[in-house]
Amino acid sequence: MDQQPTSTPTPSTAPTTAPSGNYGPGLPPMMPSTGKGNKNLLLWALIGILGLGAVGFGLMSVIAFNQAHVATTTLNQQKAAAVAAAREDQKKQDQQAAEIAAESPYRSYIAPIEYGSFQIKFPQNWSATVDHERSANTQVTLVVHPDFVQRENSVDQLAAAKILLVQRTLNEYLKQFDGQKTLVRKDVTVSGVKGVQVSGKFSDKRTSRVVVVPIRDKSLVFINEDTTYNSEFDQILAQSKALP
Repeated sequence: MDQQPTSTPTPSTAPTTAPSGNYGPGLPPMMPSTGKGNKNLLLWALIGILGLGAVGFGLMSVIAFNQAHVATTTLNQQKAAAVAAAREDQKKQDQQAAEIAAESPYRSYIAPIEYGSFQIKFPQNWSATVDHERSANTQVTLVVHPDFVQRENSVDQLAAAKILLVQRTLNEYLKQFDGQKTLVRKDVTVSGVKGVQVSGKFSDKRTSRVVVVPIRDKSLVFINEDTTYNSEFDQILAQSKALP
């Protein structure tokens, strides 16, 4: 029996319709963008900006703190160096003053401010005693003498010089010498201030010479008892400083 040839179906060449969308070969279609995604993106961007700002602020704070610390440390070091230099300068000045004082043949007594700050110079190798009595008529008693200032049988030895600050005016102090014909008065000048000198034979048989200088409502009194030291007494007068 004759066999009839079988026919093979021919594939259809009709084009197929692809779903609409923007996609490439083998890729799924892109989902359309939404407003929520844009908001998330903006939020993350804002967080990033704030984070960078915080980091920058922190770095600036650290830098500023370090600069302030360095400036403070430098200032403290400069102050310490200035203090040390001042102390060293003062030490040198004190040493120079001590050397000058050691070389000088005189040393000084300077009265406290409340007593007028007067200054008395006397020989370096002399002894001295001083008594301050704020409420007494005689507020300052300075005694200077070679070697020791001595007392014998409760009596002071004759002094080369006594310097008194008394709460009396010059005229009030001088009244005690009125009527004593054995005494002579003359004008003198001490430290640029005009005063009065009284000399001769005094009734106490101790005093040889008295010089009285007015200091406001008080008087500065210089007394020489031991005539052996007349020239030294004159030198003390010449070098004394008083504020009228």
